[in-house]
Amino acid sequence: MSPRVWCALVVAQLGFGAYGVIVTVFAKNSKADPLVFCLVRDAGAFPVMLLAAFVVEGKISMPSLRSIPLLMVLGATGMFSGQLLFLLGIYLTNANVAAMFQPSVPVWSTLVAMLTGVEPMPMLSKAHGLAKILGITVAVTGAVTMTLGKVGDEDHPIEESWFVSDSFVGSQFLGCICLLGQSASVALYYVIQKKYIFNHSYSAWKNQPMAVTAWSYFFGAFFMALSCLAFINQPERFKIFSKGVIFCLVYAIFITSALCYLLLSWCNMHAPPTVVTASWPLQSLFCAILSFVFLHTSLQWLEFFGGVFIVSGLAGVLWSNYTEEQERTMQLDEKNARVKKTSSQQDWNFSLAVSEGYVIVQDSDDE
Repeated sequence: MSPRVWCALVVAQLGFGAYGVIVTVFAKNSKADPLVFCLVRDAGAFPVMLLAAFVVEGKISMPSLRSIPLLMVLGATGMFSGQLLFLLGIYLTNANVAAMFQPSVPVWSTLVAMLTGVEPMPMLSKAHGLAKILGITVAVTGAVTMTLGKVGDEDHPIEESWFVSDSFVGSQFLGCICLLGQSASVALYYVIQKKYIFNHSYSAWKNQPMAVTAWSYFFGAFFMALSCLAFINQPERFKIFSKGVIFCLVYAIFITSALCYLLLSWCNMHAPPTVVTASWPLQSLFCAILSFVFLHTSLQWLEFFGGVFIVSGLAGVLWSNYTEEQERTMQLDEKNARVKKTSSQQDWNFSLAVSEGYVIVQDSDDE
């Protein structure tokens, strides 16, 4: 895997991590409805993504009737379910509990990818197989540790999210179920995208990661619009966007949605989904660092140690992926060498048989 892929993963997670800081600065006390916010975000991100796909990939691909069901599944898992379940999870619990579930995305991705055959089971008898599992585990542990440190900090009291501050807080258990489903949906999105698009030799979207992401966002926005029909008799929910929320919305459209999701889809085309989602714990690290720099919040020891765990775990995943690629390259070279050797031996045996008279080659003139 090239360094460009890792750089793209880091930039994407930096964009996600900065989003929480921007929301805290500009829209913490806003009353914007979460469902309406997501609808406007998805609807605004689609044309931006489509334009980016045209500029980078050189054309605008329209989905065929055959590909629409797959794009609808991607939109339902990665965009609609991921966003809606996350909002419901915050509604029923709080933002801190929701943050604790985000590091489970690489765990779900690893399990689903192995169960569906997208990736082989890691050979724990080999160092690189053990390093991948331990690396993901250590990175997830680091992200959870950072979240626990944030919850225990006086600068981060347990409170409701900025966009549901006036909502009724319901069952904690149901909220955890929603957050668990959200993390699983995000992981499922990248595994499905890898299996049926980038790994499928007959896929029309195989080399168009930006176009497939744009159309997935289109169907995600469509499902979100259907959900907003419940507010058809409550027009006031669409009129409470303050200047701070608009700034957050612009960032969410151009950075969090367009840039980050396009980068992650491009990375998913060039790398396994477990490696792509293994970068998820970086969100917690970047959010803590940016909060320290721009919000002047103090860093707790748990956050410091959690950051060390995240970097160490991702280093293990990076080494594991590099070693696996080197091993596959060596096996391919050995296979090609054996084929070449067998072919040359067959040619030599045929020449020897002709020279000793076991095989008679008749010229066309003698017929």
